Amino acid sequence: MNLLFSCIGRRGYIADYFRTHLSRGDLIIGTSNSPWTPGFHACDRSYVLPDIASGAYIPAVKDVCRREKIDAILSFFDPDAHALSRHIHEFKELGITAFIPEPAVCDASFDKLESFRFLSRSEIATALTCASLQEAYEALRQCTLSFPVYVKPRYGFASRNIFLAADQAQMETFFDLEPHMLVQERLEGDEYDVDVCNGLDGSVLSVVPWRKRLSRLGETEQAQTCRDRELIDAGLKLGEALGHTGPLDADLVVKDGIVSVLEFNLRFGGGYPVSHLAGADFPGILVDLLKGNHPPPRIGEFQDNVVMMKSLNVIGGANGAFFETDLHITGNLRNDHE
Repeated sequence: MNLLFSCIGRRGYIADYFRTHLSRGDLIIGTSNSPWTPGFHACDRSYVLPDIASGAYIPAVKDVCRREKIDAILSFFDPDAHALSRHIHEFKELGITAFIPEPAVCDASFDKLESFRFLSRSEIATALTCASLQEAYEALRQCTLSFPVYVKPRYGFASRNIFLAADQAQMETFFDLEPHMLVQERLEGDEYDVDVCNGLDGSVLSVVPWRKRLSRLGETEQAQTCRDRELIDAGLKLGEALGHTGPLDADLVVKDGIVSVLEFNLRFGGGYPVSHLAGADFPGILVDLLKGNHPPPRIGEFQDNVVMMKSLNVIGGANGAFFETDLHITGNLRNDHE
């Protein structure tokens, strides 16, 4: 069984989690657009590919899949998952299981306006989101929106270019900083996340909520699991509504007993390690699925009050040994672990 971890970035620990469930001879293949990718050193082989926006990107990914006889692919980067989702059926034709959402589902995650519309249609509480200043003015006039408000990119990720506007002047200034900005209600309350894992048929197999203790630039650095029935039910309802395959991470806000979903990402989130430490083991579930098994649902089966903190981990060495020098457009095969 060979797995492709697309845009692995710094998520080498996910490769380590998967490796405990793989057999001798199974490989984990990592990709990135730069050799300066820490996650490569948790992989058996790694490829440097063209940028996601390049027309050469998808052919390069498919070439790696053929060369490495890939059985399944996961993405660790939102723009990458969005690009790959348009080619799911091509991967299936190659005999590859893609833990990538279908295009419409991916749009509901990557496009924050579509996220709002999807959650509203699914009767899941969320923050009021306005696609234009005119909509925001009207919502302010009707008192369905009030300052402060968030101004953020419609297609944003990793908490990039999110601003808190205290008044109309700030809102208008932030809105003009880049194209396709949104105005979003600021929901105040206790902040939580929930990790969800769905099966190949879109059914929910595992749900783990946790409290975010510290986050920097969109990256969860400290977290603690919590056994809360309302949070578990919120994760279950979201996973069922999406019907995707594989992992899901969602940001929640709780106030006055109402659980609201702020946004969701259809991939392993930065806080997944706390769910894993608590016994959720999404990699084990996914590998079991790839083996043709049908693992039973494990909704809420995790250890309560498990904590997670991230620390700095330094890797490096002599340039010649640390990097390969002959990079190619379709990737550079590394044999560091053979």
